[in-house]
Amino acid sequence: MAGDADSLIRAIDEGGISPMTHIVTRNLYRHISLSDDLQKKVVAAFDDCSQPHDMAALEAAVWAEIGKTSVENQGGLRLLIGLTRPNEIIDWYLAEFMILWARQEGVTEQHIIDSFHD
Repeated sequence: MAGDADSLIRAIDEGGISPMTHIVTRNLYRHISLSDDLQKKVVAAFDDCSQPHDMAALEAAVWAEIGKTSVENQGGLRLLIGLTRPNEIIDWYLAEFMILWARQEGVTEQHIIDSFHD
């Protein structure tokens, strides 16, 4: 399925797909370089099925890092929040942001599309 990742927004809005935050975020992170220790910690904690209180501490650390980072460089950090919170259905509004953040991290259109359909 080649195309523009923005087509996902319509598919979600029309009820054609109902992607979940954990699956999509983890799939996107397969295409994002884990360049700093905080990213590595969050992904490792998620993969190890850490307890909610552990994830809450990591979420606070991610938000603190977002506060110190320029807007154009926040994409990867903002995506990480999806791994620190309970799993939820991604609506069209959240999808718009996730697509933007993935693009900021250099994820290809095809990998974004695949991440939402997996």
